[in-house]
Amino acid sequence: MFPDLDYARLKRSFEYFVEHYASADLTKPELHAADEASDTIAKYRAVAGAIATFVDGTQDFCHERVAEIDRDLHKGDAYTLSFLREHFTKNH
Repeated sequence: MFPDLDYARLKRSFEYFVEHYASADLTKPELHAADEASDTIAKYRAVAGAIATFVDGTQDFCHERVAEIDRDLHKGDAYTLSFLREHFTKNH
């Protein structure tokens, strides 16, 4: 999908979105099951797909909110929302 992206940074970005924006019915065991899979490519695709879903859900965020999220993600050594929008959506 995007072989030049670092899986660990993608995972940290995804964890941020889950922590801050996931609905209450999102269950942790499903996330852990994907995390424990032995196939690295499958894990990468699962995380990338989930990130794309969260990124699409941020399209109506104001510039200030995006900047705040970018700062939080950058502090956590994760890919910023602005970066993810460029790679995972057509409209950024």
